[in-house]
Amino acid sequence: MNKVVYVVPAGDQWGVQCDHCKEQLKDTQLEAITSAKDHVAELPAGTVSQILVESGMGRWRTEWTYEQDPFPPRG
Repeated sequence: MNKVVYVVPAGDQWGVQCDHCKEQLKDTQLEAITSAKDHVAELPAGTVSQILVESGMGRWRTEWTYEQDPFPPRG
């Protein structure tokens, strides 16, 4: 099962959200991304996980995939 962690704007803060954890609020986007990376690092080995960062306008600007990418680009 894939685990997706979202870093999203939350008023004047940044939220770290996922369906398997409690939402966290951070003061800066960098703190939220660091928290998301720390969370993914604590998942069991072999867990496919992604971190998605929202730009603030409803668009996803950054993505990190850990372990085996379920949708790798054709190559």
